[in-house]
Amino acid sequence: MSDVNITKPKNPEDDWKVWLVLNPAKWLMPILFAVLIIALVLHAVVFEMGFGWA
Repeated sequence: MSDVNITKPKNPEDDWKVWLVLNPAKWLMPILFAVLIIALVLHAVVFEMGFGWA
Protein backbone atom coordinates (compact mmCIF):
# COMPACT_ATOMS: atom_id res chain seq x y z
CA MET A 1 0.00 0.00 0.00
CA SER A 2 2.92 2.35 0.38
CA ASP A 3 3.35 2.63 -3.40
CA VAL A 4 -0.07 4.32 -3.81
CA ASN A 5 0.33 8.02 -4.42
CA ILE A 6 -2.68 9.80 -2.93
CA THR A 7 -2.46 13.51 -3.62
CA LYS A 8 -5.18 16.09 -3.65
CA PRO A 9 -5.95 17.49 -7.10
CA LYS A 10 -4.51 20.88 -7.97
CA ASN A 11 -7.35 22.81 -9.49
CA PRO A 12 -7.60 24.07 -12.17
CA GLU A 13 -4.44 22.34 -13.40
CA ASP A 14 -6.02 18.89 -12.98
CA ASP A 15 -9.47 19.74 -14.38
CA TRP A 16 -8.67 18.07 -17.71
CA LYS A 17 -8.72 14.68 -15.95
CA VAL A 18 -12.52 14.86 -15.67
CA TRP A 19 -12.72 14.37 -19.44
CA LEU A 20 -10.84 11.08 -19.15
CA VAL A 21 -13.95 9.73 -17.40
CA LEU A 22 -16.62 11.93 -18.97
CA ASN A 23 -15.96 11.69 -22.70
CA PRO A 24 -17.57 14.73 -24.39
CA ALA A 25 -17.89 12.88 -27.69
CA LYS A 26 -20.35 10.56 -26.00
CA TRP A 27 -21.94 12.63 -23.21
CA LEU A 28 -21.97 16.30 -24.25
CA MET A 29 -25.21 16.26 -26.26
CA PRO A 30 -27.19 14.17 -23.72
CA ILE A 31 -26.04 16.52 -20.95
CA LEU A 32 -27.08 19.58 -22.97
CA PHE A 33 -30.46 17.99 -23.80
CA ALA A 34 -31.00 17.23 -20.11
CA VAL A 35 -30.19 20.85 -19.23
CA LEU A 36 -32.62 22.04 -21.92
CA ILE A 37 -35.40 19.80 -20.58
CA ILE A 38 -34.78 20.99 -17.02
CA ALA A 39 -34.88 24.63 -18.16
CA LEU A 40 -38.11 24.12 -20.11
CA VAL A 41 -39.81 22.34 -17.21
CA LEU A 42 -38.63 24.99 -14.76
CA HIS A 43 -39.96 27.79 -16.97
CA ALA A 44 -43.28 25.98 -17.43
CA VAL A 45 -43.68 25.60 -13.67
CA VAL A 46 -42.76 29.22 -12.97
CA PHE A 47 -45.16 30.54 -15.63
CA GLU A 48 -47.91 28.20 -14.38
CA MET A 49 -47.48 29.63 -10.88
CA GLY A 50 -48.09 33.12 -12.28
CA PHE A 51 -44.58 34.52 -11.97
CA GLY A 52 -44.23 35.18 -15.71
CA TRP A 53 -44.30 38.46 -17.51
CA ALA A 54 -47.22 40.66 -16.54
